[in-house]
Amino acid sequence: MTRAESIAALGDLRRARRRQRVAEIHWIDAMYQVYITGVIAVVALVFLSTFIGDGQVDADTAADVLRHGPAVCGLVAALAIFVGLRSGARGGPLALERPDVRHVLLSQVDRGVALRGPAWRQLRFALFVGVAVGAGLGQLALRRLPGNQAEWMATGALFGATVAMLAFGSALVASGVKLPSWVATFGGGALVAWSVADIAGRAPTAPGTIVGRLPLWPMDFDPLAVLGVVLAVALVAVGMRTVAGTSLESAERRTALVGQLRFAVTLQDLRTVLVLRRQLAQERPRSRPWVPARAGHARYPVLQRGVRSVMRWPLGRIGRIATLVVVAGLAFRGIWAGTTPLILVAGPALWLAALDAAEPLGQEVDHPGRTDTFPFERGLLFLQHLPLVFMVSGVVGLLTGVVALLPGPSAVPPGEALLVGVVASLLAACGAIVSIVQGAPEPVDNLAITTPEIAGTRTVFRTAWPPGLAVIGTLPLLAARGAFDRPVTETGATPMAAALLATLPMILLIVLVAAWARFYDRIHAFLRDAMEQASPTKAAERASAEREAREQAALEEVIASADAARKGDGDDAAGGSNAERTPKPKPKPKPKPKANPSPPAAGVQGGTSAKPIGRRRDQEPS
Repeated sequence: MTRAESIAALGDLRRARRRQRVAEIHWIDAMYQVYITGVIAVVALVFLSTFIGDGQVDADTAADVLRHGPAVCGLVAALAIFVGLRSGARGGPLALERPDVRHVLLSQVDRGVALRGPAWRQLRFALFVGVAVGAGLGQLALRRLPGNQAEWMATGALFGATVAMLAFGSALVASGVKLPSWVATFGGGALVAWSVADIAGRAPTAPGTIVGRLPLWPMDFDPLAVLGVVLAVALVAVGMRTVAGTSLESAERRTALVGQLRFAVTLQDLRTVLVLRRQLAQERPRSRPWVPARAGHARYPVLQRGVRSVMRWPLGRIGRIATLVVVAGLAFRGIWAGTTPLILVAGPALWLAALDAAEPLGQEVDHPGRTDTFPFERGLLFLQHLPLVFMVSGVVGLLTGVVALLPGPSAVPPGEALLVGVVASLLAACGAIVSIVQGAPEPVDNLAITTPEIAGTRTVFRTAWPPGLAVIGTLPLLAARGAFDRPVTETGATPMAAALLATLPMILLIVLVAAWARFYDRIHAFLRDAMEQASPTKAAERASAEREAREQAALEEVIASADAARKGDGDDAAGGSNAERTPKPKPKPKPKPKANPSPPAAGVQGGTSAKPIGRRRDQEPS
């Protein structure tokens, strides 16, 4: 088969597959899904941008944004390149179907031709997400910064598309040239460290800072930022050219894990998503702990087991938590400066870090068969895991507060920074506990077959409540900022006192979450019984079972009465004696005697048979 024939055959195969997928989805359903998604996104964006109501910044703050904003945005671009290099070194970013890996890539079809089609489709999706997120951030930025609204949204969309192309292009290049994992980690980490040093003013202009000047064009137009767009396009072009070098073994492994990951996301099984993501990132615990465990009998075995789990964290997980700490600390600084929507960044960042802190608890939830064999309730075991989760999250919160109070623009006062960091991290730990303990939704649930409004509300609540707890933990910072902006004579409290006052409901919420984890099984069983009692189907089944039981009891009573009556008749006839009431066996009938044959008539020849033998003419006349 020639190259042209193989390309034509592959094109026909793809068109047939595309037509089959399109034929399975009705166009009305597709348009309805797009319509619902667009409406929800627009409503959420407009609601967030108008509800927050933050005012315009002053001249000094605007100057600080121009001075440090490009470096901060450049850090986002550097992180995108780092993530892309790491993903490409592990076989990403493409996630093909298993038949494509087993048959198409192993056939005589050019591998580059077979992979460019999925690569272009994935790039289109990444660009769509980048443009949507960038335009949304531009919509939020125009509420605080001077400039034209259309320019903010346009430059935000362009920056989002550039970041998406940087991540995707670097992943394609790393996968195509089979870049070693340590090279990808070292190179991407160097870019991130350079951007961080640029933010602190300890290094010259980082490459990411040049790209970071792009979203600030409404305030200061810098043509040099176009180099970031050119670099992103060049990375995508080189990646498309070298995509044929993708490893088949890595592609097949990634295909299997991504398929399971998508299925777990569809089922809202967060615990499975975390486990599969670690397998996809090839993140394994250390064979040797960072601090060796002390030998001897453990007084608190559950706590000691959790500490050993934390001591075996790989370096990649520690680096991820450090990145989340920096993101949350910078978000705290932005919130203190007046950008309230950043609570939607700080809360989820601490929640993601708390999910790693709750790993020992997740291991217990993953093995329900083992916990069922313990001689005590599973809630007691969950309760013994909570101190470690809160301790690790508290350390993360302290580090977040340290980042927030470091000298620089929009630094948070030390007391407020440390207090809010600890409180927000503890509420994030509560969100992680709720996410892990509640697990995935049950496959058969009474609420799942109710009206779509009730089922949809419950699904949204299950998904949004855990990170929402982490967002609630940042409210003391808003209270402290409000007290700081107004004189003490108006509010009657200092910023620290306002933060402490807002912390009291948080403590009560932490206690309630701990009690919920302790009695989760009992609460779940009580709610299940209550739902069964209120279910019309279950009520009909119970009524049917009760009716059958009554009928069976009545039938047994009738049978017992008939037996008693028959026994009573037997007693009256036989005199009441047990021996006399015993029926006598009937005598066997005597066998009838066999009839003897009659003597032959006179003149009949033959033997002694009763039947005359012979013809009449043979008989002698009498």
